[in-house]
Amino acid sequence: MQQNIYIISKFKLNKNQVIALFLFIIVMIFTVSALHTSLSKNNPRLAWESAEIVVPQSLLKQILSQKSTRYLDISSIKVMRISSQDTGNLYIFDYGSPQLCGVGGCLYSVYNPKGKVLLEFIANPYLPPKEKLLQVSEIVNQGFPCLNITQSTDTDKLLSQTEFCYQQGKYIRLNQDFVSGGKNE
Repeated sequence: MQQNIYIISKFKLNKNQVIALFLFIIVMIFTVSALHTSLSKNNPRLAWESAEIVVPQSLLKQILSQKSTRYLDISSIKVMRISSQDTGNLYIFDYGSPQLCGVGGCLYSVYNPKGKVLLEFIANPYLPPKEKLLQVSEIVNQGFPCLNITQSTDTDKLLSQTEFCYQQGKYIRLNQDFVSGGKNE
């Protein structure tokens, strides 16, 4: 081991080699950083977060004033923030309130940064393991990504996947596919 250290200590670089090595390291750092940034923009990590943290307070107050439920607990509201191209963020609300749930599921709303409702839907959040209620498509229409909503069906091991895309100021339903998947246990 000492022989290797002795060999490394004898290794000498001239001034031009040091500069070339330094530039190479800087270029590699820049390349890795740019690649990481590009990949993180193309594959956003979607997660439900507290509405009080994610949504601007003025927008949150505006949205809550539109819901007629007095007993809506702000701390139970979860929001998924989705970046869109040049149009600001989309905010998908999961109100987490029994007043906004029924036999078919719970109310979810999609808002733009100005507080306009782009889509409201009722969905059952209880899906088989590894299935996501909501996925953002790579397809973008008029600056907003399409949304895919997955739901269980009455048929064993069959899931419904519905695609909604932005068109003329709101999200509209485009497709519905059925795929095999596990049932809730």
